[in-house]
Amino acid sequence: MQLLAIIVMGCAKVVEKVVKRLADLHQFLYGILPALLPPDRLERLTRRFYDRSYEQAGTYIPLTAYSWSLEPWEERVIAQHLTTPAITLILGSGLGRESLVLARRGYCVLGLDIALGGSVIGVRRATELNLPVTFARADFLTLPVRAESVTYILLSGVMYSAVPGRARRQAWLRSLKQCLVPGGKIVLNFLIAREPETALSRRIQLCSRMILRWPGSNRAYQTGDTCTNGHFMHIFRDEEELRTEIAGTDLSLLELNWADGYAVLS
Repeated sequence: MQLLAIIVMGCAKVVEKVVKRLADLHQFLYGILPALLPPDRLERLTRRFYDRSYEQAGTYIPLTAYSWSLEPWEERVIAQHLTTPAITLILGSGLGRESLVLARRGYCVLGLDIALGGSVIGVRRATELNLPVTFARADFLTLPVRAESVTYILLSGVMYSAVPGRARRQAWLRSLKQCLVPGGKIVLNFLIAREPETALSRRIQLCSRMILRWPGSNRAYQTGDTCTNGHFMHIFRDEEELRTEIAGTDLSLLELNWADGYAVLS
């Protein structure tokens, strides 16, 4: 029996090393995708990622497992910048977490998401709670919203980082500006580099730079672009990078909280 135990332990260690190698390869292959694919293809990958995610919500994962309250930074932003209940557009509304809380507090909420599954659940919960929230499926780059019709725009999650390409993010902010009433505000949050650089991440960056020399590679690629399981993200490296990006949009920066990863624009 002792010999069998030694064999089993040896096999387990071999499998563990193989799994680690495969996990690194998986991360590497996804990591170089932003250098290979143009922004529109990266957006399609992200859309499929959320379609799959929302298929599980309410089916395999009970809705009680999700948080239905605002995060601390969101509470601070509302208290300081979104003080008067008004027409609020929530982009990336998902299952309706932010939408339902704000509607309960008197805000008139329109929640938009590219994935239908989340909106279906949001509508169901809003009906159950008798809250006046409108959910719809929409492409965020072509918003179905009239000019100067919204007081507040809230980008859910790290959604700003999910838009591939600096020029596309800037163009998107300019289009959002057209939706705002005079004095209206945009709240966005973003992903920042919190983890130390690893040998694997350096290999991904090196390979991505090599790919950029090839014809047909993604000319919108930036250092900090990454992809995990089909979900694109741009990781901002420092505060100056974000400030410079926002400065090119003709929007005023009211607050930038780098540590919590959010900004308020007007």
